[in-house]
Amino acid sequence: MSKKALEGIKVIDLSRVIAGPNCTMILGDLGAEIIKIEKKGEGDISRGYEPFYKGESTYFMTYNRNKKSVTLDFRHEKAVEVLEKLIVNADVLVENFKAGTLEKMGLSPERLLELNPRIVITRISGFGQTGPYMNRACFDAVAQSLSGLMDITGEPKGNPVMVGTYVCDLMAGVYAAVGTLAALNSRNSTCKGQVVDVALLDAASAMTHSAILNYFMLGLVMERNGNQDRAAWPANFYTTRDGRMVFIHAGQDPAFANLCKILGREDLLENDEYKFLSNRKKHIDECDTLVRSWTMQNDLEFILETCEKSGLPCAPVNSIEEMIHNEQLISRQMIRDVEDDKFGTIKASGPVIKMSDTNPDVYRHAPRLGEDNLEVYMKELCITRVEYEELVSSGAI
Repeated sequence: MSKKALEGIKVIDLSRVIAGPNCTMILGDLGAEIIKIEKKGEGDISRGYEPFYKGESTYFMTYNRNKKSVTLDFRHEKAVEVLEKLIVNADVLVENFKAGTLEKMGLSPERLLELNPRIVITRISGFGQTGPYMNRACFDAVAQSLSGLMDITGEPKGNPVMVGTYVCDLMAGVYAAVGTLAALNSRNSTCKGQVVDVALLDAASAMTHSAILNYFMLGLVMERNGNQDRAAWPANFYTTRDGRMVFIHAGQDPAFANLCKILGREDLLENDEYKFLSNRKKHIDECDTLVRSWTMQNDLEFILETCEKSGLPCAPVNSIEEMIHNEQLISRQMIRDVEDDKFGTIKASGPVIKMSDTNPDVYRHAPRLGEDNLEVYMKELCITRVEYEELVSSGAI
């Protein structure tokens, strides 16, 4: 087996729920050793989130593959001492507490860099480590709301709509992983660690497309646009004869020409009002009516086949049940078999990143709470079995 991309990188993971665990999962997929430190007796709070499969939270399982789990009672007098010993030999520490929590634990970045000058400290929080909101609590929906992301989602005359998954948490985790990798690369030349500071609100605002430039440079306020593409026309979702929804993008001029041939309306190409994208903006509703009248007369499969033959981007609105059977996702191993020592072979998602030599993989299932205590603590703390048992009996781990 070829060497993993991040083989030899050790990550201490203090995070929980989604943003931090998504970050460390990405690093774990790439081959880093992830030591997830969880609250003794309870663990990551997402272990308690429904739904459950034979007692295990699928919520937790989704973001915690490729990790080891150890427990530590942070209220115990020896907890910080144990954590510091783990940090001394680590490359990265990831946390997603509210800003200032590490400092209250006696583990400020200054202290961590004193213990280990090469450590990368990745901090994920709702509002970041600076600014007037830094001490506020934040959830994904709060970031969606404050960033304007929610306000530009939904139908023009309807209410703002939250994105259907925890998109701010997930993107903050991705940005944190990128920042961590950049800091590790910088360390190669400087031999110095540093702090990576990622906020959910920042990630959310970055997903509002060109809204910021539009406002300051053009005086335009981005508004809800329903399912209509914001830059090209026609490009929308349409109802089919058999009651399905299908997306068709014919906004670029060559694609629109192909659409006109499908519709038997080549005459529109003789009119510059329709032939060119810059003018079609004045006729969005008319273009949508033309496409909709065609889709309403045909079934989904015919529409998909016709558009594919003409090179038009086209896709059905899949349910989750349809998505998990998608041949492209299965081919790319995004829906794949994973071995679990408790459940046997299960179906789960796979790593998004694909690489030609050091390809990410699912090396192990999401860990049971504390299942790696003995291995990690004896190895990392260089203690005997007797000393390990003393830590256990004292209640520290």
